[in-house]
Amino acid sequence: MSGLDRRVAIVGGGPSGLSAAIELRRLGVDRVTVYEREQAAGGIPRHTNHLGFGVRDLHRMMAGPRYARTLVEHARDAGVELRLGAPVFSIDDLRADAVILATGARERPRSARLVPGDRPVGIFTTGSVQQLAMAGHRIGNRAVIVGAEHVSFSAVLTLAHARCRSVAMVTPLPRHQSYGVIKLATATLRHVPVLTGVDVAEIVGRRHVERVVLSDGRAIECDTVVFTGDWIPDNELARRSGLTMDPVIKGPCVDRTFRTSRDGVFAIGNLAHRVASADRCALDGRAVAAEVVRSIA
Repeated sequence: MSGLDRRVAIVGGGPSGLSAAIELRRLGVDRVTVYEREQAAGGIPRHTNHLGFGVRDLHRMMAGPRYARTLVEHARDAGVELRLGAPVFSIDDLRADAVILATGARERPRSARLVPGDRPVGIFTTGSVQQLAMAGHRIGNRAVIVGAEHVSFSAVLTLAHARCRSVAMVTPLPRHQSYGVIKLATATLRHVPVLTGVDVAEIVGRRHVERVVLSDGRAIECDTVVFTGDWIPDNELARRSGLTMDPVIKGPCVDRTFRTSRDGVFAIGNLAHRVASADRCALDGRAVAAEVVRSIA
């Protein structure tokens, strides 16, 4: 396709945002800029050092950091402008012909889940555990994982890499929310019991975590608690921009072409639907590019 003298701004440098940028350049858009508030692009996979990435979009099985690096390299090779350490506070400041919001989602920490008890050292989210493990820091010896989603089973591998044993996974739901093969390859293989129908009722520990008390009265001795999943879209910019919000997803309402309620503004990835894997979000990025080109050509 011949060059299209338009500018598209993408907010978020994770798999969906980078994939959208790469595809837009392939389709001939002259100026594509990705704004990433962190100092490195690639999103959550940068800190997820185990296999399972790239199958749907790149047709290769990769570990998270390699997958993130590959997408960044492809974006640079395609001529995408990457602005790192560049948070966006207003869509109107971007001065673009179209804007794609790809800000993703984040896990709810302990404070957002209103779990009572003490406030000792040793309480994390999966993301913080992944960053500590990648940096080679010690986390703990015995961990209780709160949640039983895909990312919860990923936490089992991350903790094992950091030489921390997962002693239990707890969820108030009647069963785990991942694939059986993932549970088999992580929790089952490492003898981590998945306790369903129970939740953490209290965290106990004066200076450091000592144990958790479950809603059925059982207590589990541990020095680490990892809150996983229970995702919420990173929706501040969407709300601030006056987009119509989905009361269930908590992200902006989009149609089947990823268009939001505001003309020229699109939303993709885990901002716009229930949390999916990184490569699934990357496919959103590829799909939205064609819609954006149609809207600005």
